Parts: sequence; structure tokens; C-alpha cells
Amino acid sequence: MLTGTLRWGYLIYLGFYFLPPLLIQATSPWQWAGIVLALLAFIVVYHRIAAGNKEQRWPLLLAMWLIATAVTPINSGSMAMFAYIGFFIGFWLSNSRYLLAIVLLLLWQAAWFWWWYPSLWLQGYALVVVLGVSVSGLVEQMRLHNHLQQERSHAELQQMARQLERERIARDLHDVLGHSLATIALKAELTQVWLERQQPQAAQQQLAELQQVARQSLQLVRETISGYRQQGLDVVLPALLAQLRSSGWICHVDVDFAALAADSPQELELILTELCTNVLKHSNGKELWLSASKDHSGWQLRLQDDGVCTAITPGHGLTGIAERLAALGGVFQWQLAPTCFILSWPLQQPDSAQGVT
Repeated sequence: MLTGTLRWGYLIYLGFYFLPPLLIQATSPWQWAGIVLALLAFIVVYHRIAAGNKEQRWPLLLAMWLIATAVTPINSGSMAMFAYIGFFIGFWLSNSRYLLAIVLLLLWQAAWFWWWYPSLWLQGYALVVVLGVSVSGLVEQMRLHNHLQQERSHAELQQMARQLERERIARDLHDVLGHSLATIALKAELTQVWLERQQPQAAQQQLAELQQVARQSLQLVRETISGYRQQGLDVVLPALLAQLRSSGWICHVDVDFAALAADSPQELELILTELCTNVLKHSNGKELWLSASKDHSGWQLRLQDDGVCTAITPGHGLTGIAERLAALGGVFQWQLAPTCFILSWPLQQPDSAQGVT
């Protein structure tokens, strides 16, 4: 449930556990022994809860509550333990169930503390500590939920890309093999006819042509499977936008897909796929604007969203986009407030635009 780093990092709150016996309360040796033993038992239960066993989490939380309650008479720093209980309540529950559970916890803590330490400032301090840590549990729950949702969106985007690739290969194989096999069958029939008429030279001519068709067909199949024939931006880009919309994004598009696809290098498919994936994974916005324009120097594509971002640290995705565009003679830039990515690349040369036929 919590990673190792987070699991150990959250133990910092236990610093409050030792403040009262060190600075406020007079503590005897046997009380110190009880305080330390309670802390060790609490840490064991905490790590078992943090390991993520859903079947045992509520009994373990009850054990955590019993430890905090038992140590309170000798250490008012037990409020730190109650804070952990509040954190897990915030991390596990939401809405009305969260409100009910946190109110019950705060009422119990207030009554138990008042019994042993009838002090208004201590009650207020304990309330602030437990409630504040509980809210951090709610925040962590929302962060984890958003992270999982982004991972699911990324996985769905990859699945859609794989599905589109399978459909492309199926269409290309159907077109290539349908025509090629029909030609091979015709050549074989003609060869048989010439052999029956005892005209070996004509039969050899048909066999030579049949071999040539077979070699060409094999080459076309290899090109199809290896992805030499790309889907085209007019197919990929609408699919990416559809995936963004299915993930809750509002997309405003000002792009001529046909013109962009006809005049752009094939690498743009991978570049835009990575850029949209980056938006799904890292942006906290919900609305984006996509536009593309062309002038005498080349194309410029702008993708802007309403997410709040104060700094961008390029990772593998953004670095890969910049490298691919640089290989095409283009430039990858971004700006903040609002967050906007700008892709520029030169017009294709006529010979490279034609491809291989």
C-alpha cells in the first residue's frame, strides 16, 4: 500500500511521541520502559498495516488504537499514535464514512485525554495534530487515486495503439496477399497450360514471372510487419484525442488532419503519441487546445493545457521528443503559465515525401 520510502518517511511524526516525557512530564524508569515497549509494538503494527493486507487492516488499526489508549496514562505524546490512526482513516475512507470515523476518533481521544490530562491547550493541540495528519491521509488517497487513473489511461492508450497497429497489419496483409496470391495462382495455371501444350519456353517464362511476384510479395509482407508503412497522422492523432477525451479531457482542436498527415514525417506519429502520454501522466489539467499552422519555413504545432505547472524537468519522454525533432531539423520548446508545448519542423523534401513504392 505504501512504498518503503514513504513507509519510513511517515515515521517522522513519532517525534511528537517523546516530547512530553522529555520536556513536560516527570517520567520514572518503569514509565520509560512502558513508553518504549508501546512504541515498538506500535511500529510493528504500523508496518503490517502499511504492507497493504486489506483483510487484516481493520483489526490491526484496532490494535494500534489499543496501544495508543493504553500508553496515554503515562505519556500524553500518544497523540502522535492517534494521529497515525487518523492518517489511515483518511487514507482508507472518504465522504460520510470518513467523517463518522474521524469524529469518533477525536471524541474518544478528547474524552480519554481529559480524564488523564484536563488541559484545554493540550486538548486543542492534540485535536490539531490528529486532524492535520488525517487530512494528509485524505490527500495521499487522492494522489494515489490520480496516479492509478493516469496509469490506467496510459495503459489504455498503449492498448489502443497496439489495436490500431494490428488492424493496420491485417488490412495491409489482406491487400498485399490478396492481390499477390491471385497473381501467383494465375501464373501457376498458365504454366500448367503451356506444359500441357508442350511449350516449355512459355512455361519457363511464366515460372520466372511467378518467382518475381513471390519475391515482391515477400518483401511487401516484411515491410508490412516491420511497420514500414505507418498509419498516418490523420489516423493516429484523432485516436489520441479520443483517448484523452475518454480520460475526462476537454479537447479544442484546430488542425487539418489530412494536410498535416500529407506533409509531415512519419516520426511525428511517435512524437505526438509520447506528448499525449506525457499530458495524461503528468498534467493536472482537464482542458487542452491543439492547433497546427504552416508557413514557408515549415509546420508548427501547439499543445496547451490548463494544468498548473511551476517547472518542467525533462525526463525520457520529453528528451526523446526533442531528439526526434532535432533529427528532423525541428525544435521542441515549452513555456509555463499557461503550460504549452511547441513543436516546429521544416517542410519535407519532395523525394522524402514520396516514400518507397
